[in-house]
Amino acid sequence: MKRISLLSLGLAFGVVAALPANAADKVTWTFSLYGPPRAATVTFEHLAKVAKEKSGGNFIINLRYNEQLGEAKDMLDGIKVDAYQGAFVAYSYAPAKTPLQGVLDMPFLPIPDLVASAKVQDAYQAWKPVSDELSKWNAMHFMTLLLPQYEFMGTGKPPRDLEDWKGMRVRALGGLGDAMKLLGAVPTSVSAPEVYTALERGTFQAASFPFTYSFTAYKLHEVSKWYTLGMQLGIIHNSVVLSQTAWKALPDEYKKILQDAKEETYRLQREAYDAADKKAFPLFEKRKLEVVKVTQEMRDKLMTTAAQPVWDHWVAETEKKGLPGKEALEMVLSLAKKNATN
Repeated sequence: MKRISLLSLGLAFGVVAALPANAADKVTWTFSLYGPPRAATVTFEHLAKVAKEKSGGNFIINLRYNEQLGEAKDMLDGIKVDAYQGAFVAYSYAPAKTPLQGVLDMPFLPIPDLVASAKVQDAYQAWKPVSDELSKWNAMHFMTLLLPQYEFMGTGKPPRDLEDWKGMRVRALGGLGDAMKLLGAVPTSVSAPEVYTALERGTFQAASFPFTYSFTAYKLHEVSKWYTLGMQLGIIHNSVVLSQTAWKALPDEYKKILQDAKEETYRLQREAYDAADKKAFPLFEKRKLEVVKVTQEMRDKLMTTAAQPVWDHWVAETEKKGLPGKEALEMVLSLAKKNATN
């Protein structure tokens, strides 16, 4: 299917989105997603299901997968012109658009689990400098797209020692890529749908993805020889982002339907990852993939070599832009500490 022009969609949808609707009105939204249906998209699928059921079929959310409406890096551009009402946004695909989002992509942040991840990210997104940054794109954070910790899967020589990363070309975005650079690897930024082909062709030797579901969703296990376990590199965070225009025009009754669905959506998201793990490990075993276990000693060295230096560099570069980088990192670390004990 040809990608539809963002401008033409903006003209088509923008006028409609700007008109207020009553609760009894029929409202149709479109969400733009990258990649195929998978564990991560349970969030969107559940929101669409609840919207339809709770509104008696009057509030419909159509999901468009696989970048049908535009490339992953352009999701915020589409939101800005109201080409669609919601999107699956990975900020690191276009980091210059929302610099303050980069702090959540730092490697080895002390966020213990998916429950804490949602609380930390939602609270950070509510911080005015961050919400103002999204507002420039007519965008608002609705909820966090939960992702498990990243691991690597790859071809060629397995990195059984930290020295083995030297010179290896890897797919690692944002601060995760910066961390790998400090280990001597050569990071590259490739959007998720392009990773399979790039790995198969040898564009890079390893790719980092949320473990385990993304590896099977994008079929990387079919062209790989090994995967890491225990590296827990961090995440490249994503959000369910909505058009401010569309949200303001949405009847309060429909807003409440979506807001009330959040808690259950987060629960279903976590359960989907557990289910994905149960399916993934047998597939890895069937392919006879080598498990590269990262020992605690190796991970301690990773923290010293590739965590704090990346954090400090991000803060310095962000502050140079006149943005509150130091305050942003301190906020995230404070929220992580708070939610690690709650």
